[in-house]
Amino acid sequence: MPRPNLHNKPDKPAPPSFHEDDSRAWAIIACALFIARIMPWSLAELWHDEVLTMRYFVLGSEGSSLLSVFRNYSMANNHFLNSAIYWWWVRFLEFSFTEHVLRWPSIFFGLLCILLTVFHWRKFIGRRMAAIMSLTFAISPVFTAFAYQVRGYSLAMFLSFWATSGLLELLYGDARRGQYWLAISCFLLPLVMPSAAMLGGSMALFLFWHFISRGQGFARSLGVALPAFAATLLSSLYYLHIWDQFKAAAASAGGWPSSWLCAGNVALGFAAHLGPLVFVLLFFFAYRLPGVFARRADKSVTAARLLLCCLLPIALLLVLRLGGRAPFPRVFLVYLPPLSLAAAFIAKSLPLIRRLKLLYLIFFVLLSGCLIERYCHSLTQRQVLAGAAPQNLLQQYYRNNGDNRDAVVFIRNNGFVGSSLVIVNEWDAPSFSYYWQVSALPMQAIFVGNLMPEGFWLNPEFSRYGLLVQARNESEASQLFNKAGYKGVFHIAHKGELRQVYAIGYGGERKTENFEFARGKE
Repeated sequence: MPRPNLHNKPDKPAPPSFHEDDSRAWAIIACALFIARIMPWSLAELWHDEVLTMRYFVLGSEGSSLLSVFRNYSMANNHFLNSAIYWWWVRFLEFSFTEHVLRWPSIFFGLLCILLTVFHWRKFIGRRMAAIMSLTFAISPVFTAFAYQVRGYSLAMFLSFWATSGLLELLYGDARRGQYWLAISCFLLPLVMPSAAMLGGSMALFLFWHFISRGQGFARSLGVALPAFAATLLSSLYYLHIWDQFKAAAASAGGWPSSWLCAGNVALGFAAHLGPLVFVLLFFFAYRLPGVFARRADKSVTAARLLLCCLLPIALLLVLRLGGRAPFPRVFLVYLPPLSLAAAFIAKSLPLIRRLKLLYLIFFVLLSGCLIERYCHSLTQRQVLAGAAPQNLLQQYYRNNGDNRDAVVFIRNNGFVGSSLVIVNEWDAPSFSYYWQVSALPMQAIFVGNLMPEGFWLNPEFSRYGLLVQARNESEASQLFNKAGYKGVFHIAHKGELRQVYAIGYGGERKTENFEFARGKE
């Protein structure tokens, strides 16, 4: 009988190692990357549309209730369910308006999107592709640009993710669960914003096409597709209850001057979101297009069908708006999840994607997102300094901005309150006015460039005050001074990152007498 070797120590268990397909690790990495990406933006001031949402729907009039959020559609900025969430959140915070805390609900929905990708989509697209897609969203110059705002886009994208997850369950998993998820999310989407109803139509069309092509028969295919369509239609009927407000808000809403420009920006934005995967999507879509009407189809053909069903409502809406004002490209953000799923299905079928190390693939995804974001940020800064206000899927003039907030602090702390009037342009007016009001300063002292009367400063009632202008450059400041009636010299009193506060004179004199008008309460 062999003797035991007393000199050999028992083997110690190997330390846990990082595996490429470790979903928990990738979830932590993707969420951390998402937070790191949006944190500087979430610390920035509230911008034009966020202020309108807060002022008219979240705060509302004195004594406004939660139900009043759903009765007020005076402008298209009211994303009902999102406004209701923020109505509760602001009161839970006891009306604290710290920007990054105020934006937590939207950030939370953004994180849920990433977690759904990692932990639910992995059952259908595999752990590798789930990790790639989670980091695609975490670094996306499109998704991250809207996922932190006090607006309904983050909630709408989360509901779209939920609908897409329901679609996956319906096709390849628990069909009953999938129908529940899909119907509930499609019901809620139009209550965030009416344009989100398009997604329910796309899902219903895709399901009908998918099942009838598999020989399921007309009645069964219609029965599978009907819940998503019926849920979308049912919640959309709510707008009949506020039809007069809805028509007025739609008529006064802004938009893009051309459907072609809107289509171009949507295509560019979705391509930037997918990064290197967009080439895979376009090539395989063109390759698989002849087979989309085949009776039997693999997942890549299913992806091509899903892509077509998503593009059809977008194209139809833009065609209907030819010759008029097109919608803002951001209304199509609800299509980011299903289009990303289509790209994932196609990429998963490629041998090259399966052979490459996961870290290499993720490196290209992250590099693409960083380079695109860096270029767009630099371009936006140049355009803002030139007097433009770019606002599309890849550029937002307001992102990471603190100039309005800083200008209000400067004016308050340097003796201008009570002795000077302030002129701001129409783009910055809501944010500037919001921080002015939060600082309890007199609202009568603010004039908006496109609304103020020509030459108002020449009126003796106003000429006794000094005059300040916040502008992006000297040319814009000169135009605003001239419109107010002041033709003399002016100088920079305060310099922000992209905006300056200009004051009349050479800088050596200042009207310091406080007048009753500027000290009056609202």
